[in-house]
Amino acid sequence: MKSARTTISLPPEQLEQLQALADRHGLSLAWVIRQAINEFLARIDQPAGFDPLASRKEG
Repeated sequence: MKSARTTISLPPEQLEQLQALADRHGLSLAWVIRQAINEFLARIDQPAGFDPLASRKEG
């Protein structure tokens, strides 16, 4: 399947953390973001499903 391009906006702190993680492991920023999305999508397929307010409830 051909990949599609998209644009996202991130707070500078998140971008810095993601770039540092990528640099530390010799990965591209795009790979790190794709992997995070893959893990998120796998997690929401679980029986508990997706609760968009869960992170707000925990904090």
